[in-house]
Amino acid sequence: MKDKSKTLMKRITSSSVYSRLDTQVGLLILLIVSFSCSTVGIYIYNVCYNHTINTLVEKCEISYQYLLQHLDMNIFDEVITKEDITTDSYEKNYNLLSQVRQLISAKYLYTATYNEDNEFIYQIDAISMNSKDFRYPGDLIELEFQDDVQRAMSGEYVISDDILSTDWGDIFVAFYPVYENKKVVGIIGISFYAHDEKQLYINLQIFTTIFISIVCYLSSILAKHFFKRISNPHFQDIYNTDSLTGLKNRNAYDVDTNNIIHRRMLDEYTLVLADLNGLKVINDKHGHQHGDAYIKFASSALTSDNNKDYVVYRIGGDEFAILFSNQNIERIEMYIKQTKNTLRDISNINLPIASLAMGWAKCEGKDLEAWESAQEKADYAMYTDKKAFYSMNKEMAMRKNRD
Repeated sequence: MKDKSKTLMKRITSSSVYSRLDTQVGLLILLIVSFSCSTVGIYIYNVCYNHTINTLVEKCEISYQYLLQHLDMNIFDEVITKEDITTDSYEKNYNLLSQVRQLISAKYLYTATYNEDNEFIYQIDAISMNSKDFRYPGDLIELEFQDDVQRAMSGEYVISDDILSTDWGDIFVAFYPVYENKKVVGIIGISFYAHDEKQLYINLQIFTTIFISIVCYLSSILAKHFFKRISNPHFQDIYNTDSLTGLKNRNAYDVDTNNIIHRRMLDEYTLVLADLNGLKVINDKHGHQHGDAYIKFASSALTSDNNKDYVVYRIGGDEFAILFSNQNIERIEMYIKQTKNTLRDISNINLPIASLAMGWAKCEGKDLEAWESAQEKADYAMYTDKKAFYSMNKEMAMRKNRD
C-alpha cells in the first residue's frame, strides 16, 4: 500500500511539473523560438543553396552560348571513333573546350552524339588525355547519364536542380542540345565538382541544428527564470497574501516549496510549524473579533525577528509555517523561544492566555519524499509541544483548585 502511495505521489509530482505556470511559459517560449529559428534557418539555407545552384547554372549557360558561337559543328559528323582523335577538327575543338573548361573551373566538359547503332557516345572530352577519366571518341556514355542525354538530344535543356552524388564524387551536371539546320546533332555536357559546396551545406545544417537547440534551451531556461522573478511580485496582492495578517498564504507556501524542490535546494532549508493554542476557546467565548486579534498578535510575533533568513506563511486558520534558508539548529531554537516570549509580551493585556505550539525539522533530502518527511517530523514536534502546553495548564489548574 505504501509503495502504491509513493508511485501515485510520483505521478502527481510529474504531472504537476507541467501544470506549473513557469514550466508552461518555458515550453511556450521553447516552441516559439524553435519555430522562429527553424523558419529563419531553413530560409537562409535555401537562399544560399539556391544561390549556389543558380551560380553554377549561370556558368553553364554562359559556357554553352560561347561554345555555340565558336564550336565547329562538323565534329558531330567527323569525330565518331577513337581513330578520329588524330584529325585537325578534333585537335582544334579539343583545345577550345579545354580552354573553356579551365576558364569556368569545370570538372568535365565534353560533346556527345550517337553512332550508327544509335548508341550515345563521347566525341571530344576536354579533360587531360592522361587522366584516368578521359573518354575517347566513340566511348559509350555511362548508363546513369543516358536518360539525360536522350532528353537533351530531344531538344530539352537538362539542368540539375541539386548536387548529385556519383562514382566521381558530388557533381552538378547540365546537358544542352546543339542544333544544325534546326536539327539536334549532338549535345554539350558540363559537370562541376561540387563536393566542397555540398559539404558546406551539410555542415551548415548540422551547425544550424545545434545552434537552434542551444538557443531554444537557453531561451526556455531564461524565460522560466525571469517569469519567476516578475510573476510573484505582480500577482502577490491577489493570490499570495493572507488578507488578515499580510503574511504569505497557503498558495504562496505551495508555490515556494515546489520551486525549492524543483531547484533541488530543499536540503538547505528547515521547516518550523506553529499552531495557536486555544483559538477555538477565544472564538467561542469572546467572538471572532478577538480570535482575529489573536491571529494578528501571533503573526506579529512570528515576524518580529529582524534577520532575513526566514519566511512566514499562514497556511490555515490557526496554523503557520516558517521556512528557514539554513539549518542552524541553535538559530532555530532561539527563534522559537524569542517568538513565544514576544507573543506573550505583546498580547499580555488583551489576551493573556495567547501562546504558540511550535515544532521544527530539518529537510534531509532534495525531493518530494524528503519534504513530506520534514513536514511529518515538524508536525509531530509541534503537537508534542502543544500536548506539553495543555498538560502544564491542566496541572496548574489542578494546583489552583487544591489551593
